[in-house]
Amino acid sequence: MPLAALIAAQDQTDIGDGLRATLPLAGRTLIEHQAGLAIAAGAAHIVVLVERVPAVLAQAVDRLRRQGARIEIARSVADAIDRFHPSERILLVADGAVAAQGAVDALAGMEGAALLALPDAQDHAAFERIDATERWAGYALLDKAMLEATARMLGDWDLSSTLLRRLVQDDAARIPALDPSGERPLPPPVLAIGPAAIGTIEAGLMRRADPGEGNWVELYLHRLVAGPLIGPLIARQIDQRLVAGVAVGIAWFAALLAGFKLFWGAALLLPVAAATASAARRMARIWGGVAEPTALIALARHAAALAALLLLARLLAAEGGWGWWLVAALLPAALAGTGALETMVAAIRPSPSPRWLASADALVWLAPAVAVLGGWRWMLAALTAYAVLSFVERFATAWKGARIYDI
Repeated sequence: MPLAALIAAQDQTDIGDGLRATLPLAGRTLIEHQAGLAIAAGAAHIVVLVERVPAVLAQAVDRLRRQGARIEIARSVADAIDRFHPSERILLVADGAVAAQGAVDALAGMEGAALLALPDAQDHAAFERIDATERWAGYALLDKAMLEATARMLGDWDLSSTLLRRLVQDDAARIPALDPSGERPLPPPVLAIGPAAIGTIEAGLMRRADPGEGNWVELYLHRLVAGPLIGPLIARQIDQRLVAGVAVGIAWFAALLAGFKLFWGAALLLPVAAATASAARRMARIWGGVAEPTALIALARHAAALAALLLLARLLAAEGGWGWWLVAALLPAALAGTGALETMVAAIRPSPSPRWLASADALVWLAPAVAVLGGWRWMLAALTAYAVLSFVERFATAWKGARIYDI
């Protein structure tokens, strides 16, 4: 059955413009994070239940729509009900509630009515009580029939609280919000009732910026160079696509310098472009599925680096013979082959790749250092050898994996 989401946004007289949904969060708003959680859990479309629509909320909804989300605004419960299909399961998100993605995914994967539950502890006192031992984490799964039945008896009661009571009375399944799989604890849910709660959510989002695995450049070098840029960029609400575009512009300016034989300028600017692109990727990672970067931008930046490489090869070939064209051609070929083999290895025997493997960003960072030590010829030869060695390692791994699979 398809999944939809209903996000409640109630008036709160003591918060900003009166809506928790519009509280600022990592350069955007709380409701954009809530929508992102629902989309990542499989929600095909989202309905926001809100009586009035301040400008900040309208802008947040517009941003989500530009990123491809199907999102609508309903001014009343009856209006919201009309926007759901009878066959849809509805993921209910209480006003200001944020849970870990793993917990939301576990709830969305349930067959029947269910809700996320928390132990009745002092740390969770802001959440609504279910009974003497548990509290509601603000997320529930129900169908349109239950939503309609609850609306008929609603009166002046709060929709989320009334739905919770109906779910409890119907013995809805309770999913532990802190450890739904029973394998590893998740960050606890947060109810955005003030700046401290928003700070907790934002800190969790910012931790997404650092990748847990990948190439040595992204893990170590870009963490030092690009990492400090994330906070200021997000605070100024700069779109990560603009940052990625700046990275492409820097890369092509480097290629232009190479066209005028200013190879030192190109060699120094290409790492700057790589770090800027890393900052854009990290910003997109914070917002997950609602702000994914495009492969076309990365391709445009790599094309600029390839253009600079070809210009250098032309210079070296004019001075030292056509063999330098072969060396230069081998470098991107080895990188492309390594990437293709990486996909094969992941399909045969999923395991973390060695962090030392060559990548386009690793090569542009190494280029200036090697050029200082040995000049442009040694630089090109060393980078090509590095790329070929990475290809050989991936080929050997793929070969061994294929033989084990055959056995």
